[in-house]
Amino acid sequence: MTNALAPLNSSRPFRMKAGISRVEDLANGVEALSLAAVGAKTVYYCDGNAGVDTNSGVGGWENSFKTLTVALAASQADISLNKYGWAARNVIFCRGDAFTENLVLLAQKTDVIGLGHWDRFPLCGLIGNHVPTAAANAGLGTRFFNFHFRAAAAGGDIWTLDSTVAGLSFINCRFDSMSSTTATAAIVATASTDLVIQGCEFPGKWSDSTIEIAAGDAFGLRILDNYVEGATDGIELNSAVTDSAGVTERYMLIKDNVVVSVDIGINDASGLAYVIGNRVITENAQGTAGAGAIVAGAKRMLDNRISASDVANAVVPAEGSLA
Repeated sequence: MTNALAPLNSSRPFRMKAGISRVEDLANGVEALSLAAVGAKTVYYCDGNAGVDTNSGVGGWENSFKTLTVALAASQADISLNKYGWAARNVIFCRGDAFTENLVLLAQKTDVIGLGHWDRFPLCGLIGNHVPTAAANAGLGTRFFNFHFRAAAAGGDIWTLDSTVAGLSFINCRFDSMSSTTATAAIVATASTDLVIQGCEFPGKWSDSTIEIAAGDAFGLRILDNYVEGATDGIELNSAVTDSAGVTERYMLIKDNVVVSVDIGINDASGLAYVIGNRVITENAQGTAGAGAIVAGAKRMLDNRISASDVANAVVPAEGSLA
């Protein structure tokens, strides 16, 4: 077997680790695992059933950590260790079924990738209420893929983010409100910049706004291609949200989401986000110009459609004219 990443005129084979013939243990094996691992300094494994936190976490599932807390701390230390990690992204592969942890730290420049299956859910589960803080690390650039998040039994907010958490991404994840006590919100972010929420599902009747962007600078916000349910507002931006770093505006975008809510589907009280191509169904009355379904800056909206208690399939804002 030749190395597909080697020059075309090279016939060098992959170098094998002594006595091991699995794909994972090729000397250049990260190329065979996934694209996410190609640029990684270190690939870690975390198994909530079979792992042991005193393991190394590297080299395969038989060496996996047991908890995400330990895996994240290891990746954070590894990225910070020397020049080989400063520009890299580490990877943590996880399978649960469901981890039960309250995360208080993240790992900079780390992709946390869920694998396997949790009961009827085809994602890796994580049960808990997560409040990462600066006391642990700066939490810059962590990305979660393929996770099913649920609050602890007492409910509450699943993720609470502050200004020390920047560049956090949730991609192809599921947030559900089905803890013993209905969860309050899926994500509450205060001045957490460059937050990306993309391709995720938020089922359930959350007791407060499902996604809540609180007062503060939220520049770079991206809420894209999600399905959101809510017993109050689906997506809410506080009136005191801003979108600038210094004097340079950095736009916030809410695009191509489907929101099914009791109250306002998308409620941008700041009027600063660009709200484009969303589909909103709400039990609320239509209000003026669709205000019962979408609240946003009038000239920052484009091609949204709503259905509400007294209107079906209406365009918001109303189509204008060049005349």
